[in-house]
Amino acid sequence: MKLLGIETSSNVGSVALRIGGEIRSAEMASPREQTEQLLTLVHESLAAAGLTLRDLDGIAFGRGPGSFTGLRIAAAIAQGLAVTSGVPLLPVSSLQCLAQTALRSAGAACSLVCVDARMGEVYWAAFALHGDVMRPAGDERLGMPANLAAPAARPWAAVGDGFASYRDALAGLAAGAERTLADLKPAAQDLLPQAVADLAAGRSVTPRDALPVYLREHTAWRRSS
Repeated sequence: MKLLGIETSSNVGSVALRIGGEIRSAEMASPREQTEQLLTLVHESLAAAGLTLRDLDGIAFGRGPGSFTGLRIAAAIAQGLAVTSGVPLLPVSSLQCLAQTALRSAGAACSLVCVDARMGEVYWAAFALHGDVMRPAGDERLGMPANLAAPAARPWAAVGDGFASYRDALAGLAAGAERTLADLKPAAQDLLPQAVADLAAGRSVTPRDALPVYLREHTAWRRSS
């Protein structure tokens, strides 16, 4: 299976290419200001592997939540690549991607992911390992740091920059974690385990339906209703 992954939900962007059991990845800083560089990185990665877009089985992208600008860039690039190639798209949660990064880099099989959403709020969700994929243990949410709850499973890791941005507010919760991984950023290669499962299950989408998930717009609507 040949998959391309694109992740730009944080201040570090990355591209990954999976060819069979081999994964090649490349990283870039400040993707929001470097859309052209991201596209160049995609094409260079394919060229280095001797592939064209049409050789791919799927294109995965981090659909959010995360940086509004970064999410729009990832979705737009994925849509454009799919339109020109006909390759199916595989949106993957950026919070899930970060949980998968924590599994790969630190062996964290259960995690509470918390990402700074600005405006005094965080994006958060709990994840646990099933097979080789970190699966959500509840809904993805946007809210005040005080609203976070520890995962039911133990032990668990506190993952994401929300634990650094709101260190004082989350100190009591983080004290119950086995470890805190506040510096981790989601990596494109960690989109691929879920993307593989989705492709095998026929859960790909068309460019029209490959949309970012912001959470904040939906939450604002709920608050005003």
